[in-house]
Amino acid sequence: MNAISSLISRRDSHRSQAIIDTSDNRPHTRDERYDQGDAGEVAQQSPQAMNPLMDAHHPFNKAPYGKIRTNDGIEIFYEHFGSVTGSNGEKPVVVLIHGWSGSRHYWDLNVRLIARSCKVVTFDLRHHGDSDKPSHGFHVARLASDLRDVLVSLQLKNVTVVGASMGASIIWSYFELFGSDRRIQRAIFVDQAPLQNIAIDWKSGSTGCYDIASLTRLQCRLLEDFEGFARDNALFCSSSNVPVDVLKVLEQETLRANPAALAALMADHTALDWRPLLPTIPIPCLNVIGKKSAVFPYWGCEEVSKLLPHCRTLYFEEENHWLYIEQPQRFSRVVASFANHGFDEFLVVVE
Repeated sequence: MNAISSLISRRDSHRSQAIIDTSDNRPHTRDERYDQGDAGEVAQQSPQAMNPLMDAHHPFNKAPYGKIRTNDGIEIFYEHFGSVTGSNGEKPVVVLIHGWSGSRHYWDLNVRLIARSCKVVTFDLRHHGDSDKPSHGFHVARLASDLRDVLVSLQLKNVTVVGASMGASIIWSYFELFGSDRRIQRAIFVDQAPLQNIAIDWKSGSTGCYDIASLTRLQCRLLEDFEGFARDNALFCSSSNVPVDVLKVLEQETLRANPAALAALMADHTALDWRPLLPTIPIPCLNVIGKKSAVFPYWGCEEVSKLLPHCRTLYFEEENHWLYIEQPQRFSRVVASFANHGFDEFLVVVE
């Protein structure tokens, strides 16, 4: 059994979950994937006062995974990777937010690479993966509130958030609800247009869900042929260079979601127009676009860069919607550099 296939057979066993390390292509158990080399380094002068993550009672120092409870009583499953400090001092924190119908495991090819120079947190959105699947909460705003609960419960500040597809909309909703609260320092948006639906002044949204008729077709597919949807969605969102066994993992992770919840959530997500909000987001942002995305025309995603006041655009010229899976090493380098240096060294990394 190869490394990525082992994800399928062991994905429900948290303690023995395997993950791909793209540097040596071998599976790693949960106990191996945290950077023990930096774990023993101790900061000088009152480390707990300087960084709450170094407190012995902090959740990060008890287990490499856990659950937080949201303000409406729902449990959200999270994992963390890497150490809090390294040879150059305190590491920045990166929180990865997966998209609609995905899970935290969509980042499995990225987390170890980013964790070499950052503390990394992933979590399953409600209705997805190992998080609770309640009979309510089918709005992007609710997911943004869950993100807030994750950041507060884990005592995270000055975070770089990375949102893929609907994960970007969750970040935008966060700023609409909570403003600039100093918990989020930088943001990376991955292949998401500011509006999916067609509007009188907008024709550059989603290619697959853009009005009531296309939404209804998608909802019927989810409810009547969820397995077929999961298979076709993996093919639609990725390029031909993604191995079949990787696609199988992505398909299986989609099937862990609640299809009825996905149908209701998409009804909210596809109709949200973020164009008026984006100019109000004050932090440095990076907009990453798959030039060959099958989900959005690249010029639709470019509108995000035009509307944000402090944003740069990075194109993955040959990649589809799941560009971070198609080019995990390049994407992870970009995330780690932006989290550590902002725009200061960004151009050096992407050249």
